[in-house]
Amino acid sequence: MKIIAIIPARLKSSRLPEKVLADIAGNSMLQRVYAIALSTELFDQIIIATDSEIVMNHCIKNNMRAMITSAAHQSGTDRIAEVAEMLDSDIIINIQADEPFIEISTLEALVELMKNQDVSIGTLTKRIESTESLLDYNTVKLVKDSNNKVLYFSRQAIPAQRDIPYREWLNNGAYFQHLGVYGFKRKALLEVTSLIPTDLEKSEKLEQLRWLENGYEVFAATVKSLSFGIDTQEDLVKARTYAHSLKFSADQ
Repeated sequence: MKIIAIIPARLKSSRLPEKVLADIAGNSMLQRVYAIALSTELFDQIIIATDSEIVMNHCIKNNMRAMITSAAHQSGTDRIAEVAEMLDSDIIINIQADEPFIEISTLEALVELMKNQDVSIGTLTKRIESTESLLDYNTVKLVKDSNNKVLYFSRQAIPAQRDIPYREWLNNGAYFQHLGVYGFKRKALLEVTSLIPTDLEKSEKLEQLRWLENGYEVFAATVKSLSFGIDTQEDLVKARTYAHSLKFSADQ
């Protein structure tokens, strides 16, 4: 199977503009993500998909393969589909450009999931460890069945525990956070990006609900991950501190 990793890299992020080029201990966020993907040796090609000439020039300067895409895309999935349509591939892995500490084992788990012939769309999940994350609308949760097929994604804490106060939910059940990395069989990717937005998607602001509403199955593998996305200035400060601590540990 030919496996291609595509990293959508939009420059004009609404909450933290130009974050993909932000410096983290001497390398841009985008360089870090690309280097991790490259180090896995999982992929036949790794391509950055961007609508920005600034990002494109950054990629050229740092020997990262990139392609210019339309500026009209509403999501990273739409952006990678434009690239995938031009490529010969069996599996496309969508790696987020704002995950500079994503683990190799995490990507390995997703690729292994996507090698299953019954899986057209795959993603990852990890157990939620804090009540703060459980109740945070920026933390997307999911529930799945006994065969690892996702039943629903939500910004709410799901499942609800009717007779127990919110703050006690985590002590009385397992909750899982969705990790925003996806795998697609090429045909499924091109199909789901042709669908129009649905009511559930508009309500939760989660594009994956469009796929579920249209009958597509999404499977999720559970991993142990310490990685975190960079969405705000506070996240960026945290990332820089974390990167320096890793460098310090490596130097010891």
